[in-house]
Amino acid sequence: METDLYDEFGNYIGPELDSDEEDDLDRDARDADEQEDEDEEEEPVDQDEEHSGMEVVLHEDKKYYPTAEEVYGPEVETIVQEEDTQPLTEPIIKPVKTKKFLADLMDSPELIRNVTLCGHLHHGKTCFVDCLIEQTHPEIRKRDDQDLRYTDILFTEQERGVGIKSTPVTMVLPDSRDKSYLFNIMDTPGHVNFSDEVTSGIRISDGIVMLNTERLIKHAVQERLAVTICINKIDRLMVELKLPPTDAYYKLRHIVDEVNSLLRYPSYSAFHTLEPDSPGTPRIAPSTPWNPTAQVPLV
Repeated sequence: METDLYDEFGNYIGPELDSDEEDDLDRDARDADEQEDEDEEEEPVDQDEEHSGMEVVLHEDKKYYPTAEEVYGPEVETIVQEEDTQPLTEPIIKPVKTKKFLADLMDSPELIRNVTLCGHLHHGKTCFVDCLIEQTHPEIRKRDDQDLRYTDILFTEQERGVGIKSTPVTMVLPDSRDKSYLFNIMDTPGHVNFSDEVTSGIRISDGIVMLNTERLIKHAVQERLAVTICINKIDRLMVELKLPPTDAYYKLRHIVDEVNSLLRYPSYSAFHTLEPDSPGTPRIAPSTPWNPTAQVPLV
């Protein structure tokens, strides 16, 4: 038996062999040693594979979907936005049905009001219309570097920044009791050479807003229209004149008193006078989002 040829330590103790037989034995011994080494190297790999299935992988390290580069290719630029850029006022799914509330109000003459905005040059008539447009049309916004000037439709008006023609604007506005009315607002030019545009707008109106000159007040009284004075650009009292609240209040009251002095003429006795703290005397600051009302005291 081959086991009798080796001692307990693996040394050869059998008869002497030829050189060829010794080479074969050495080769067999080397092959056996190499096979044992390969078996030893494969065992740790098998252990790692067994342990890999038992490892705990964190949620953020798991890969559920292919990357954008794998889907679209390395030459395609992909952008990932973490915040939604769509405004809240715009619905994700736009309704198919178009709202016809404004068009339906046109069929109700009792809910229609025709108003003319008139005043002197650069008194803020167009700015006042822009404030109403921004409140009723959220999709229309002015640029940072220039005013909206929604009613300046002529190229000459946009170039010079002065109104030349009367421009009508229709919008739905609520009253103090949240009752909606259809307002046809006529934005008239303020330059004295275009007073005929103002006169034509007064003839088709139910009332006038922002009267600041004697001539326009007389036109309104002759047409027997209700007078509502709108004191505009009151932010200039604080920004430019640096007036304290008390002086600003008396300045506004002085403006109302001047208008009342014209309405107190004997021929105008049928008209009521204006009160500075009444809802009929709005105060507007178009250059800022602050629009004080009559319910907010000035002092």
